[in-house]
Amino acid sequence: MIRLQFLWAILWMVFPASLIGQDSSNQSPWKRTGSPETYIHQIELRDSRGQVISPDDPSGLQPDMAATCAPCHDVQSASGGLHGGQGTDGPNGEPWFLIDSRSGSRWPFHSRSWPGFLSTKDLGLTQDDLRKSHGSFDPGGSHSISGQNSDCLICHLSGEYQFEKRDRLIRQGKTELAPFVAAGLIDSSGKMPSHRYDTSAKVTLNLKADAGPSACLHCHSVKPAGFAESRPNWTHAEDVHLAAGMSCVDCHRSGIDHHIVRGKDGESHPSGVSVESLSCRGCHLPAGEVVMHSAPRPEHRGLPPFHIESMTCTACHSGSHPDQQGHKIWTSRAHQLGIAKQGRSSTDAPAIYSDIIAKDDQNRWAPHYQAWPEGWIRIADGDQPATAIPPSDLRTPLRRILRVRSHLLEKISSTTESPDKAERSLSAFLGQLDPPAALVTAGQAWEKAPGDLLKPIDPTLDQALAKPVDWKIGHPVRPAAMSLGINGCSDCHSTESAWPMLNSHPNPFIPITSANAGVHTKNNPDNDHPTFDSNLWNFWKVLFSGRDLAKFYFGGCAFLALLASLNMLFRSWDRSGS
Repeated sequence: MIRLQFLWAILWMVFPASLIGQDSSNQSPWKRTGSPETYIHQIELRDSRGQVISPDDPSGLQPDMAATCAPCHDVQSASGGLHGGQGTDGPNGEPWFLIDSRSGSRWPFHSRSWPGFLSTKDLGLTQDDLRKSHGSFDPGGSHSISGQNSDCLICHLSGEYQFEKRDRLIRQGKTELAPFVAAGLIDSSGKMPSHRYDTSAKVTLNLKADAGPSACLHCHSVKPAGFAESRPNWTHAEDVHLAAGMSCVDCHRSGIDHHIVRGKDGESHPSGVSVESLSCRGCHLPAGEVVMHSAPRPEHRGLPPFHIESMTCTACHSGSHPDQQGHKIWTSRAHQLGIAKQGRSSTDAPAIYSDIIAKDDQNRWAPHYQAWPEGWIRIADGDQPATAIPPSDLRTPLRRILRVRSHLLEKISSTTESPDKAERSLSAFLGQLDPPAALVTAGQAWEKAPGDLLKPIDPTLDQALAKPVDWKIGHPVRPAAMSLGINGCSDCHSTESAWPMLNSHPNPFIPITSANAGVHTKNNPDNDHPTFDSNLWNFWKVLFSGRDLAKFYFGGCAFLALLASLNMLFRSWDRSGS
C-alpha cells in the first residue's frame, strides 16, 4: 500500500511537469523586444564553440558570426531564404560574371537554373575561386554561390561597416574574419581593440532590421558607365522612392527566413503569404482597394488601357533617362562598385546595356539589362550541344601556342603594321585545338577560316551560348515628370523616337577584318526580333505623326456627313409636308 501511494506521488509530480514542458515547447526560444524601436545590442563575441572571447584573452580565439548571434537569433533560418540562395528560381535576376583576362572569357553564370546562364560547374569554378573573385559581394548563406557563412553585419550594421576592408580580407582568404574586421570589432591580425569593449567583454552595436538603403547598395548599385565621360554624377536623378524617404525594405520585405520579396507582378512567395501589394501594381493600382501608404494613384489621362495590360510599369518609369537608352551601365557585382579603383572606363568588362525592351514572365513588355557572353566553346557535334570551355582548361594551350601568361588581348593586340594580327593569332590558336572549338564574341561564334582568318560557324549548329542574357530593370524608378509619355504620345510614337530598343549591338573584343565576316558583327537586327514586328511598328510610327491631322480630317468629314444627313432629313420633311 505504501508503495502504491509512493507511485501516485511520483505521477502527481511528473504530470504537471509534463504539461509545463508541453506549454513551453510552443514558445519561441528566440528573443524579441516586441517594439519597433531599435534595440541597442550589447553582446560578446563568441568562437565557433560558443565560448565568449575577451580582448585580453591570450589564447587567440577567432570570432564566429553564427555563434555570436545564436544566443538570441535563429541563425539557421536566417542563413537561408531567397537572399541566401534558397527557394524557387523565379524569373531571371542579375548574373555573376566570370572575367578572365588571360583567356578573354566573360561568361554570365549563376547557381540558379536561369535560361542562358552557365553554372559554376560549366565553368570549372571551385568554391575557393568563387570566394576570391565574387565573395566580396556575396553576403553568404546556406546556399550562397561562394559558400561563405552569412555576414549579418554587412546588412544590419548601420553606418559603421567598411566594405573595402571586407573585400581585402576575403581576397586574402580570411573570409571568417572579414565581417568583424569590416565592422571594426577586430583588427586584421585578429586582435580585439580593447577600447571597443566594456569590462564584461561586451561591445555596443547599432544593429537594425533596416539599416537603410546604403546597406543594400553595397551589392545592388547601378551607375551609368563612364559617367565622368558624359555628364557629372550629381546630375543623375535618384530613385523616386529613396528621394521620398523610403527604404529598400519598405517593398523588399522578409522575415527571419530572409525570403526577400522581389516586388514583381504575380510573385509567389515561399511562405504562401500574398505579396501582391508590394509590387508596383499592387501598391499604385490595386483593384478596388485603397493604395498603400498614401502612394499616388496614377491617372494615365489619355493613355489607352492596352498599354497598362501589355506593358509593365517599369517600361515607362524605370531605368535610364529616355535619351540614354541602350547605354552601358556598371553594377556593383559586375564592376566592383564601392571599391576604390583608378581608371574606371565605359569599356570595362563586362559590357551591360540598359533599357532593352523584351517580354517578361508575365508576357508584358518590360525594360531589361542585356549582356553578351564572350569566350571559347566546343562546337556542337551531332546530339552533343556546344559547351563552354572553362578558362582553366585554356591556360596551358594559350601559354604553349600564343605565349599568353596574363592578358590575351595585350599579347595579341593588332598594330598599325599588322592590323589583323589579333584575328590571325586566334585563328591559329583555334586550328590547334582538338576537338574543334570556336570563339564567341559579339553574339556570334567564329571558327578558323582559310588564310588564318575567322568566319562564322555554320548557322545550323547550336549557338545558344552566343546569345545575350537579359534580366528585368527594377530601379531607379523615375517620377511621372521624367517618365516616357510625359511629352505626349510622340515620346514613343514618332520617327525621331528610339523607343523601343530591342537589342544592343556590341563590338567583338578583337577587330575581325575578314571580308566575309564583317557583316555578321551585328547579331539579331531589330527587324528579326522573334516577338516584335519592327516593320509594322515603324510603319505605325510614320502614320502616327499625322494622327492629330487625321483626327481633324476625319472629324471634319464626320461633321460634314452629319450636316449632309440633317440637310437630307429636313428636305425629306419638307417634301412630305408639301
